[in-house]
Parts: sequence; structure tokens; C-alpha cells
Amino acid sequence: MSPAAGKPRRVAIVDDDDLTRETVRLSLEHAGFVARVIEDPANTVEALRADKPDLVVLDMYMGAVDGREIARKLKADPATAKIPIVFFTGSNEAVDVVTGLDAGAVDYIAKPIDGEILIAKIRRILKMPQAGK
Repeated sequence: MSPAAGKPRRVAIVDDDDLTRETVRLSLEHAGFVARVIEDPANTVEALRADKPDLVVLDMYMGAVDGREIARKLKADPATAKIPIVFFTGSNEAVDVVTGLDAGAVDYIAKPIDGEILIAKIRRILKMPQAGK
């Protein structure tokens, strides 16, 4: 929860896989977050600009859409630049971790995602002073 307002923190989930989106959404809601699912990765930047969640969980590889490019666009836009991004993807290759972090992510989690680890990392990130401001 947001300490100042006492409202649940809002997390956006961007992934092209239905099962992954639903699993992450349920984990977040069970932990007390408000989860918003973005089903069409091509519209992610516009959707996040309008909604401004507290954090984004973003898949790196979504067919024709590259999550790193989405992250770069979010970080270049003053309206979304401070929203923390956590990448999650099926790759655990060092080059993907490095390029994901270089694109602006604050953390990187390889799939399959352990819901408890994801929630713990999100809680830690949202305690950071710069998160979501």
C-alpha cells in the first residue's frame, strides 16, 4: 500500500501470454495490489501514459514487440519515466539481463515466475524513495 494515501499500489502487467498474465494478476491481487493487465503489447506506452501505475511488470519478448523498446520509450517520456519496470522473460542469458537493465528496468526475473519472489521484489522496489513519483 502507498504509505501516504493508504491506497493499494497499482501494478501493470504486460505479456503476450494469457496464462502468464493471469497467474501474475492473481498473485498480485492476492498480495493486495491492484493489477491491470495490458493484453496488446503494441499499445503499452499509450496505456501506461494514461494510467500511470506504480510499477510495470514487462515481458521482454512478445512476438513482434520487444519489451526493451517499450522500456526505452517509457523512460524517455517525462510522463512515465519514473515508473519502475521489472522485466520478466523466459531467458536467463546474461546479455538479456544486461540489455534489460540498460533499457531502464530496476530488476529482471526469469520465467517461470515464482509468485512469492515476484511479490517480494515488487514490495522492495516500491519502498524505494523514487518509485512511482
